[in-house]
Amino acid sequence: MAVLLGGSHMQQQGMRSQRAAEAQPVRQAVHSCRVHRPQLQQQHALVSRPQQLESSHSRLLQPLQARRRSPVIAPDISYGRGEEQGFVDLFNYLLRQRIIFLSGYVNDKLSTQIVGSLLALEAMDEEAPIRLYINSPGGTPYAVIGVVDAMRQVKCPIQTVALGACYSYSSLILAAGEKGQRFSMKNTRIMMTQPMGGSQGDIYAIGATVQELNAIYQLYAKYYMKFTDMTVDEIEQQTCRDTFMTPEQAQDWGLIDDVYVTEGDMVTPPAVARELEELGFVDRLSGGVLRTGVV
Repeated sequence: MAVLLGGSHMQQQGMRSQRAAEAQPVRQAVHSCRVHRPQLQQQHALVSRPQQLESSHSRLLQPLQARRRSPVIAPDISYGRGEEQGFVDLFNYLLRQRIIFLSGYVNDKLSTQIVGSLLALEAMDEEAPIRLYINSPGGTPYAVIGVVDAMRQVKCPIQTVALGACYSYSSLILAAGEKGQRFSMKNTRIMMTQPMGGSQGDIYAIGATVQELNAIYQLYAKYYMKFTDMTVDEIEQQTCRDTFMTPEQAQDWGLIDDVYVTEGDMVTPPAVARELEELGFVDRLSGGVLRTGVV
């Protein structure tokens, strides 16, 4: 009995060895069919922390925001020669030539710059004239009044020149120049209007706002009467709505004294000029020069 058990045990071991030998080629075949996946080296991220990305983004935006805050980039102008040569930006160079540019909406900041420039030029020379170029869509009533009061205070004669557009309250600055020295480019558009505003709240708050607007209107009307010799009725007629006018029409109303006419303007023979005036094609003729109108 012991011999039979030992023989069967040896027989089982032999069968296991045979099955293992038969399975060995299959394992090798499966191992050879596996896809080789090489191990990639660990790469460092371009930005290791979100804070670095945020800080670099803000650093890139800083020059752009600075350019947006500076709407006008003035070129540098050289002056002098040799060892005395220097550079200054355009507007400072013009200021040294007693030229001031009023460009844009007249708010408190721009009003302060204009008033400061007027006072500085007066301190340099009280008799030399100042030329003020105006290209403005208007401004706040108090800022414009501040500029007008400063123009009346300084002792220097102030020449005003309108170019582009001289709308709303900026037309009062144009008219506040020295009599006989208020000019306009021939293609400038000029507009007069009256102060506007709004209010909310109880009846007392609204009444106070209406009273203040009426006081501002009376102040503007007084200045227009002083600078242009217009009557109260004429000022009310021109300011009851937005009144746009050509330089020639502004000259007729007394806002300016003359219109710049260049050599390239159309010159019309006197006989033809009279016929055009009778037909209504032109508003004003001076020296045979066709200054406005369409033929």
